[in-house]
Amino acid sequence: MAITTAPVPASPVSEEAAVRPGALGRIRHWISEIRRLPLFPVTMLLVFLLIPAVFAELIAPHNPRRGDLDDRLVPPAWSSDVVSVRTVVERVNRDNRQNEIKLSDAERTVRIGDASVVGKAAGEAPILGDQIQIVVKPGGQGKYLLGTDKNGMDIFSRIVHGARLALVVSMMAIFVSGLIGTVLGILAGFYGGWVDTVVMRLVDMSLSISLILVALVLAATLGPRIENVLIVVCLFLWSRYARLIRGETLALKTQDFVARARVAGSSEIRIMVRHIFPNLVNTIIVLATLQLGFVILLEAGLSFLGAGIPRPNPAWGVMVADGRELIIDSWWVSFFPGLAILFTVLSVNLLGDWLRDRLDPKQRNV
Repeated sequence: MAITTAPVPASPVSEEAAVRPGALGRIRHWISEIRRLPLFPVTMLLVFLLIPAVFAELIAPHNPRRGDLDDRLVPPAWSSDVVSVRTVVERVNRDNRQNEIKLSDAERTVRIGDASVVGKAAGEAPILGDQIQIVVKPGGQGKYLLGTDKNGMDIFSRIVHGARLALVVSMMAIFVSGLIGTVLGILAGFYGGWVDTVVMRLVDMSLSISLILVALVLAATLGPRIENVLIVVCLFLWSRYARLIRGETLALKTQDFVARARVAGSSEIRIMVRHIFPNLVNTIIVLATLQLGFVILLEAGLSFLGAGIPRPNPAWGVMVADGRELIIDSWWVSFFPGLAILFTVLSVNLLGDWLRDRLDPKQRNV
């Protein structure tokens, strides 16, 4: 006779305890994904673009659109005074003008505080034969970290607010051009025929347009505006999305899951939205990341030529253009905005390459 035992009831487990392992697993997964991020591009992107764009009002110490003409062309804060030592003489020799100074000129210079006599108290009048130190070029000031431009505006504050301007313009342009290119690319690849022909001919026309010429025409007719940059970038970038998305759609529509969706009675719109588009998201993200650096560089170039964002807006390209005539004596006016463009575009491109290798299964297998 077989002996049966009653099943032992399972001990009650709270819902919180049942969910906790899964939540911990997700947290660990997120932490591992964050650790896999490339350190250099992410750090540079945070320092030069994201953090300044979000916290511009908190970081910038001055108004980026207002300056003080009394503080124009102030060098960076760490720069020291440029001093020239000259001998006080009664009459300056033409061949030695760099090392000598007339007595009357020396007295006036000491009186106004631009020079001091070596070995004497401050403000004491010089005599013939004395050595005086003349401040040829004043050094930096603590309130202007990266110096000022020719209008007395703080360069650091303008770079910080310029990061927000570059990010907003680039994101808007990429969103609009990506939306147009993605929709037209899916339609061309899915339907084919005359739809594909019309879209591809529009792509060819877009790629044949001279970008700089269109920007200059818009600037001459409408004046330099932010809208001009958006129009030019959208006219130029949507075709890149359309070509790539069309090729991906041509490959996806022949897959078995699309055929099963047709057999199940799904409409064409539903197939494109629910089955094809989700498989294009990785491609769109990678392309948008790679295009972000290109758009920032393009916006800076158009602003540099006077066909983009107008003054006194703190656009990086405008700042570089303002300092091109002062590059010898006031190098910091254009150097620091150019450095911000360099590191921002470089970090975005490196991050885009990493995303491509990360999100593309073929690249991961290699």
